[in-house]
Parts: sequence; structure tokens; C-alpha cells
Amino acid sequence: MSVLNHKGGVGKTTTTINLGGALRQKGYKVLLIDLDGQANLTESLGFSAELPQTIYGAMKGEYDLPIYEHKDGL
Repeated sequence: MSVLNHKGGVGKTTTTINLGGALRQKGYKVLLIDLDGQANLTESLGFSAELPQTIYGAMKGEYDLPIYEHKDGL
């Protein structure tokens, strides 16, 4: 499932967090991937946007996809 829109400020991050949380509460395994250069999803979940390994580095093949687990299981 993807949440995307070219325009900013339409609720993409809020929708993603709430949808992920709702699916997690229903017992689903949830993986949230933040591809936004501003890293709003990452920061909204309490992670630093300055993490040493990023999705960008993984996509370039520099290392495996970094997985950071949120306390709520996201």
C-alpha cells in the first residue's frame, strides 16, 4: 500500500502513521518506508532524520535496507 501525492500539506504523513497504527492494532505486521526527502514520517515516529543508514544508501546498494523498530511495533 502506498500513500502519495505530489502536493505538500495534504496529510500523507498523518494518513500513513494512522493507517499503520490501525493495521498494527489489527495484528498485521507493518513496515513504514519514508521516501520523502524531508523525512517527516521518520521524525514523526521519533527517529532522527540524521540516522547513519538511510533508504537512499540502501537503494544505491551501499548496504542492506536499514530497519529501525518503533516501540509500537511499526
